Amino acid sequence: MKRRKFFRDIGLGIGSGLITPQLMAFENQGKAFRYSGIQSLSDATNDRGELALRLSFQNQGDTISRPKVHIKVGGKASLSRTKWYFLESPHQTSLQGGEGPIELHPGDTDVMVAWLKDATESSKVTIGYGKDRAKFTLGELLQKGELGQGAPIAFTVNFLGYSEVGKLNPESLNIPNKDNFRFAIMADPQGGSANEDYSTAPTRIKIHNAFIEDTVERINELEPQPIFTLILGDFVDDQGQEGHFRKMEELIKPLKMPVLLDVGNHESPYRSNFTPAYNMTDLDNFFSSQKRVNGMEKILYSFDIGQWHFVVWPDPLRSNFWITHPHYFDWLEHDLEANKDRPVVFMQHIPVHPIGIDPLTSYVESATVKKTLVDILAKNGNVKYVFSGHVHIPLKASLKTAVSYKGMQLINLPAAGFRPRAFGESDFFGGPEQGVCIMDINGNEAEVKFQHVTGEWFTYPQEFPEFDGDKYALWFKTPWELPLQSKIANGSFSDGLEHWHQRFVYQEDENPSNIREVRMTPDGYNALYLYTRKRGYDVPGQDRLPQHINRVIQAVTIKDLKNPILQLSYQLQQEHYHPTSLNGFFVWLECYAGADNVANLIYSPGKVYGSLTKAFGLKRNASDLHFDLPQKTGVWHDVSLPIGTDFNLADKDRLNFERLNADRMLIYLGTWTVNVGIGQEAGVFIKEISLGADAKAKPTPMKNTEDIWYSKIDHVAGDHKYVDQAEVYPEGLQGE
Repeated sequence: MKRRKFFRDIGLGIGSGLITPQLMAFENQGKAFRYSGIQSLSDATNDRGELALRLSFQNQGDTISRPKVHIKVGGKASLSRTKWYFLESPHQTSLQGGEGPIELHPGDTDVMVAWLKDATESSKVTIGYGKDRAKFTLGELLQKGELGQGAPIAFTVNFLGYSEVGKLNPESLNIPNKDNFRFAIMADPQGGSANEDYSTAPTRIKIHNAFIEDTVERINELEPQPIFTLILGDFVDDQGQEGHFRKMEELIKPLKMPVLLDVGNHESPYRSNFTPAYNMTDLDNFFSSQKRVNGMEKILYSFDIGQWHFVVWPDPLRSNFWITHPHYFDWLEHDLEANKDRPVVFMQHIPVHPIGIDPLTSYVESATVKKTLVDILAKNGNVKYVFSGHVHIPLKASLKTAVSYKGMQLINLPAAGFRPRAFGESDFFGGPEQGVCIMDINGNEAEVKFQHVTGEWFTYPQEFPEFDGDKYALWFKTPWELPLQSKIANGSFSDGLEHWHQRFVYQEDENPSNIREVRMTPDGYNALYLYTRKRGYDVPGQDRLPQHINRVIQAVTIKDLKNPILQLSYQLQQEHYHPTSLNGFFVWLECYAGADNVANLIYSPGKVYGSLTKAFGLKRNASDLHFDLPQKTGVWHDVSLPIGTDFNLADKDRLNFERLNADRMLIYLGTWTVNVGIGQEAGVFIKEISLGADAKAKPTPMKNTEDIWYSKIDHVAGDHKYVDQAEVYPEGLQGE
C-alpha cells in the first residue's frame, strides 16, 4: 500500500486547536513564566526512562470501524508497553504489546499510550491500523509537535510531557521532614482582583477576599503551626486571569509557612483547549503563580513527609484534558505502587464521591474518569484520605456526604473564601461557614479537623459510612454500563425499589426536600412516590440552582422491539403539584446503540427543565425531544408512549427510529424544582410501568417551546440570582 504523506493538522479529530478571540486575550496578558512544552525527548521521558507517545484514532466515517492496531519500533529502541484509555464499554479491552482490534463507532476517538525504551531522534516508528500505515522518526515528530493523516480514520501522534510532573523533595521547598506535624488545606478561596477588567463579579470577589484574609489569620494563629498549606484548587475566581493570581498572592503572603497550589476549574479559561500537541498555554498564569509562590514548576506532584506520602492531583475540569493527558493516570499508578508501604493523602479539586445536589452530578468528571482514578487509588490499599473541594459545601454537609470506599476516607471540604451552596439546612455553628482544614499527623496516625473563620473547631470521625456503588451505580458507570433487564423489572414497585437505580440525594435531617419511596396512595394503590420542593433554609449568599437529581433509573433491552411502547399510570398530587410553576415530573427515555446515545425523548406535564440531560464529559450525539403529558392533578392518567412513532415525527434530522439500531433504553422517572421562589414543589405517584409494542398507538403531542424552561442567572451582590424573578414568584401560589 502506498505510504500516505504525514501532515500536521491542528484541526484533526479531538486535537482541534482553534484559538478564539477570548483565548487570544488571555495570551496577551504577559506572564512571568511560560510552560515551554516538549522541547526535547527528555521532556517526554518519565523517571523510568520511558518515552511516551500518544496515539489517537478517530472514526470520521458513518459506519463502525474495527481496525487492528500494531506498533513496530526500529533500531535499538524497543516498545516497552502500551495502554488504552477511555474505550467505550462494552468494548474495553487490554491490548498487549500494542496489538489488537479496537471498535470505533462514528465520531469515536480511542487513545493509546505507547512507552519506548532507548529511543533517540533517529528511531523509526511504524503504526499500523487496519489497512493503513504511518511511518515517522521521533526527530520528525519532535520538529512538528504533532503528526497525523486523514479519513476515514483520522490518526494523530504526539509526545506526552513529564516536565510538569514529578516527585518533590519537600525540604527544597522549606518544608521540614518530621514524624509528628500538621498541615493546612484551603479549599476554594476563589478570590482575586475586583478590577472589572479581570472580574465578571467584582462584588463576589470582594466578599471572598475578606474571608480569605480571615482564614489566613486563623492559620497563622494555630499552635503548633502547620508546616505547609495547600490551596486545593480554585485559588482564583473567574478564568485564571493574571490579575487574580497577583492579588491572591498578596492575600496569602502573610502565611508563615510554605504554600503549595493545586489546579482547579477556575485556573484557566472556560474554553481552554488542551490539545494533543501538548499545548498547555492556558495554564501559564497558574504555572507563573506556582513559580512565584514556591519556586515549583509542577501541576502534578508528590512528596514524602515522615511516614506519609502526599499526592497533589490537578483537574481543570475541561472536557478534553484527560483524553490529552492520559499518562497522568499511569504516573499516579506507579507513584502509588512505589509508595505502597506508606499511608497516602491524595488531594484533588473535583470530588470523586457523590455530593447529592445539582449541579454536582453534571459539573464533575465523567463516570469513566472517576472510575479510572478511584480504581488506581484503591489498588494498593495505601490511600487513607482523599480530600476535595469544588462544591463550596457547608461543614454539616461535608460530614454527612463523607464516605468510606475500599478503605479510603473521602471528604469534601468547605471553602476558604467562597460562600456555600444550598443544602437546605443550617450548619453546625451558624454564621460564616468558611474556614480551613487541619490534619494532624502523629507517626502513622492522623486526625482531621476543621476551623471556621469565627473560631469554632470540628473534628471529623476516623471512618465514615461505606459508599454503596451498586445502589448509586451511575456514579462510577456510564449509562450503557447499567445492568440490562430483558423487560422492566419490578414495574409495579411491589418489591420496593428493587432493580431501580438511584442518584445519591442529600437528605436534610428534618422535612427532606426530596422523597423517593414506595408507599400506599390515598386510594389504596401501591406506588412509587416522587416529591421535590425547593430546599429550605433561605439565607443570603447560597447558590440555589435548579434540582433534578431526584430520580430512579432502570436499563432495559429494546433490541427486538420494532416499535417499543412505554405504558405507565401516574397521578399528580393535587395538593403538591402546580403545572404552571417551575417544578415538575418527567419521564426521560435515553436510547443507546451499544455505547452511542442515539435518542433522548422527554415526556412531562406542564413546565419542564430544559437541561435534564446535561452531563459534563458524557458525549451525547442525540438532541432532546420534548413531549407533553396530561397535567390534570388528583386523577390517574394511563398513557402509552410510542417511542419510535414519537421520534420519527419529532426528529428534525428525519431519521427513522429503526435505523438507529437502538438496543437498550434507560428509563428515568424523576421530579425537578427551580429551587427558589414561593410554592415551588412537585409530587407524583406512579403505580405501574411496563414496556411492550403496539404499532397502532397514537403519537404523543410535542411540548410547546414556551413550556421548556432554562435557568437564566446573573451575579447580584455576590449571589446567583434569576434574571426574571417573576417566574419564580408566580401569582396565586401561597408561600411556605
